[in-house]
Amino acid sequence: MVCYLMKLKPNLFLSDPDNYYQKFCSNAHYTTNDSGQIDVGTQAAVGGSYTGVFPAGLLTTLAPAPEEYPFLRLYKRDPTIPWKISVSMTDGHTTLQERKENLGTIELERHLMAKGVQRIPICEGKVRGTLFLPAGKGPFPGVIDMFGSVGGLMEFRAALLASRGIAALALAFFAYKDLPKVVNSFELEYFEDATRILLSQPTVIKDRCGVISVSKSTDLAYAMATWLSPVKAVAAISGPPIAFDTDLSYKGKIILKGIKMAEGDLAMDEEKRLHLKREAVRNLFTPENVHYMVPTENADEGTHFLAVAGDDDSYSTDIATLEFKKRMETLGKTNAEVIIYPGAGHMIEPPYSALIYQSYHRYLPVVANDKSASEKITGVEAVWGGNAMDTCKAQEDLWIRMRKFFTKHIRDASPWYQSQAASKL
Repeated sequence: MVCYLMKLKPNLFLSDPDNYYQKFCSNAHYTTNDSGQIDVGTQAAVGGSYTGVFPAGLLTTLAPAPEEYPFLRLYKRDPTIPWKISVSMTDGHTTLQERKENLGTIELERHLMAKGVQRIPICEGKVRGTLFLPAGKGPFPGVIDMFGSVGGLMEFRAALLASRGIAALALAFFAYKDLPKVVNSFELEYFEDATRILLSQPTVIKDRCGVISVSKSTDLAYAMATWLSPVKAVAAISGPPIAFDTDLSYKGKIILKGIKMAEGDLAMDEEKRLHLKREAVRNLFTPENVHYMVPTENADEGTHFLAVAGDDDSYSTDIATLEFKKRMETLGKTNAEVIIYPGAGHMIEPPYSALIYQSYHRYLPVVANDKSASEKITGVEAVWGGNAMDTCKAQEDLWIRMRKFFTKHIRDASPWYQSQAASKL
């Protein structure tokens, strides 16, 4: 973005009023050069929501407006509708609360779905989700896309993947439509059925697929790679390699027993936001807890893992991710790539998404000190960690790395795909 002005101290504001009538905004202070120009790609912001040279700063520092509840989470609920963003400019370095008269405003749109991408609601058997198919005949690599313990269904990442040539099934696994609102155990058959639905699509590669997981869904993704032979690639974001909170059964037997956190493992920061103690995460990975670990070392040959976390994660999944790496290496496995991103928090979204430093969370699963009490802490204001600039760098790196990872281990490693390609020669 380049602006030509008189010699002013411009204040750029960005706002998104299109998120279910919740308003998010950010601002940045700049000083024009001798030509009356500012270029956010090369010039440093001197104040506002961020400082320094940060071209994506106005987007990634979007946060609830001062009049809004501060723990709102910004994400696109309907990816078929583009973001509508207003960028305005005022004279003088003011705060978000001290808006002056606008010198000028432009309206921007950010599209999540490319032209020709198909969005197909899935309600087959017990499986609930939304399938996004890229434009064209394919065959395309397919992935199942899951988020964490917030539940429900998030479609924005699957829409973006399909726009880049990867068929993606955004999969709900609780707290959506007729699925249970709270669960104590999962059946692997549910995820097996989702895998079958994805692979049955005419434009999707038939013999293998991948999984993307975030936070809680990581133990489920690792289990899919371990027990379901078509799952050959897992990209795990900020998740533990241990069955957390919920049991997992397959063919009528418990294959993973969920470990519970205690109330004493949680802490409040100075602003009364909940987070997990780092020592509590370290204590998960003791010899007596080894049976809670997903035995990813037993996955079929040719199954690969990409596990990432931020080192400023308030839930310390960097510790859990490094323990996963340690276990795989100790067992002689070389099929796991692990990356710890400096300055990133728990939430590493697609590029130029707003940093989710804090948000309201539906519940956190713990065992209360009073055994007669509920095992769910509900209505939690949680802190997730990270800073905007480093998290943005992590977003950019992971987005490219993850797509290359799936292309390599699904499309390029697929005998079915190679035979199809050979038959067309």
